[in-house]
Amino acid sequence: MDTEASIISKSPEETINFAKELVKPCQGGEVFALIGELGSGKTQLVKGAALALGFKGEVTSPTFSLVHCYEGEKFDIFHIDLYRVENVDSTLSHYLEEILYAEAICFVEWPQKIEKLLPPWTQYWEITIIAQNERKIKRIR
Repeated sequence: MDTEASIISKSPEETINFAKELVKPCQGGEVFALIGELGSGKTQLVKGAALALGFKGEVTSPTFSLVHCYEGEKFDIFHIDLYRVENVDSTLSHYLEEILYAEAICFVEWPQKIEKLLPPWTQYWEITIIAQNERKIKRIR
């Protein structure tokens, strides 16, 4: 996908389908930073990616557990949600770096809280609520 890629999704299913296409070229080690307010569809995007990568279970937001790992057919998928994190101490920082630099596919919600830890190849995607079932999904860097 090119750097200026953006779509308008008119349903959760369209967001899931977009994510399936997004991860098709993945080789392992990719990091996706997802920016958007609560309820914008970040977890739906991760759900689509996990489905495309062969995960058969339920995908939920790791708001309270911080990280979920989904086993895909070829790669593990890490889903990090930093919404409730106030401070990133050295232990948490080390743990997150291990995940971010693994050969898995990683999705980070609320990435601004760990901006300095994110690898230089991180793709930043912004999801904006337009209407109840309508979202703009745009790569911003």
